[in-house]
Amino acid sequence: MINFELSAPNNLVSLRIVQSFILESAKISGFEKENLDRFYLIAEEAFSYVLRLLKEDKESETIKIIAKIDKKYFTVSFFDKGIPLSKTDELSETENLSLNLIQAYCNKLIWVNHGKEGKELRLLFNKPQKDITQYEMLFEQEKEKEPSDEIYIEPLKPKNAYQVSRLIYKTYGYSYPNGDMYYPEVIETMNKSKELISITAIDKKYDKVVGHYAIERLSSESVAELGQAAVDPAYRGKKLAKNMRKKLEELAANMRLKGIFSQPVTSHTGTQKINEEFGSKACGVSFGLVPKEFNYKKMEIKPLSERESCILYFKPLVYEKRLVYLPKKHSAIIEKIYDNLDFETETPSNLFYDNESLIDSKYSASWGFGTINVFNVGKNLSKEIKSAFNRLRLSTQAEVVFLNIPLNDAPLDEHIDKIEELGFFFCGVAPYILDGKDAVRFEYLNTLIDTNRIKVYGDFAKELFNYSVSMMKKVLW
Repeated sequence: MINFELSAPNNLVSLRIVQSFILESAKISGFEKENLDRFYLIAEEAFSYVLRLLKEDKESETIKIIAKIDKKYFTVSFFDKGIPLSKTDELSETENLSLNLIQAYCNKLIWVNHGKEGKELRLLFNKPQKDITQYEMLFEQEKEKEPSDEIYIEPLKPKNAYQVSRLIYKTYGYSYPNGDMYYPEVIETMNKSKELISITAIDKKYDKVVGHYAIERLSSESVAELGQAAVDPAYRGKKLAKNMRKKLEELAANMRLKGIFSQPVTSHTGTQKINEEFGSKACGVSFGLVPKEFNYKKMEIKPLSERESCILYFKPLVYEKRLVYLPKKHSAIIEKIYDNLDFETETPSNLFYDNESLIDSKYSASWGFGTINVFNVGKNLSKEIKSAFNRLRLSTQAEVVFLNIPLNDAPLDEHIDKIEELGFFFCGVAPYILDGKDAVRFEYLNTLIDTNRIKVYGDFAKELFNYSVSMMKKVLW
């Protein structure tokens, strides 16, 4: 680990020095010339943002900037001893725009309150790693070998991380939205930290990775998502996805998870069918989740002409009574979702309605969608959602925005119409997703989705899909 430190006076005269400091630190981290321009911009936005928060504050005469380089991240932190953190609704429009711009260009933004030691704005960037095409292997020119029957399902071995990246490239080209999967070192690091738990299918005859599937840990410790699936096109028809899925579900049960999510695509029904066979139940629709640049390389599926939609599936691993306030609007379909999941519901007996809502919004540049998560429902809910939504629209090019609101906190009836007036429409329920709370899901679209082209497999999935499409038409048309 390497640390660099700079103390800069609390004024704009320091800006060029701060930019140079961050730029040179980024170079040492391994970022190439074509990626350095964004650090010049981020340095200006972040330093100016901190200065604006410190205006008229005489307590913090200097701002300490620390650049830290470790195996996975290049981290830039701005420390000051000025006024404590402001609430989101107390920030000016300029400050909100600046903050959202910074969030769009870094991998993670965190505010840390250090008490008497002041506060920290921490920006994390995934360190550039050697991607799979930079390894000295011309696997595209390799002669395909006849698949053997000696295929075993096993946890990822560190030495095989590069083969997983190779498989992703072979299956999807460079269109796979999760860029981490092209970097063997990142896959290995994520598996070590249990952020990702990978299962591989190995053709033992050639010691070759021919399939990959993983458990992705979510912000909620109660649940995880199954994803990052890829099967070598030459090995289709050997039930590798099913066999890997079985192993992942065993791991999920051992991890004492409450349940597992998955989001199979709708350009074909194969993976939806696998979910249904494994007992997963449809609980939502994610319209336009996947960028249209996504490409099933060497597979018999036409390239996408628009963003790909997915069906949200959930498989409960435990069955607990869900204490939820069901909004009158959409209550019939929500009750059907819970019945389909075999969850019993009950209205909480004690109502505690906070004045303030706790909301987090973020934007994924690689996937092209934004997410607004409500972690606590307050009386100002619809106002706070509108504010977060406007910031996302003004500062990003999000074609899709997902909104998750907990059903456990308080009745939502007075807010639903106001939320839908913003252009959001109902698209399902996600159990446990918000720190263990169940969420009702809404979605906003700023792109065209031809719903007639979407292929849905299960009977209840079709009913839920049709209901969501009808809500989409009511809101958007």
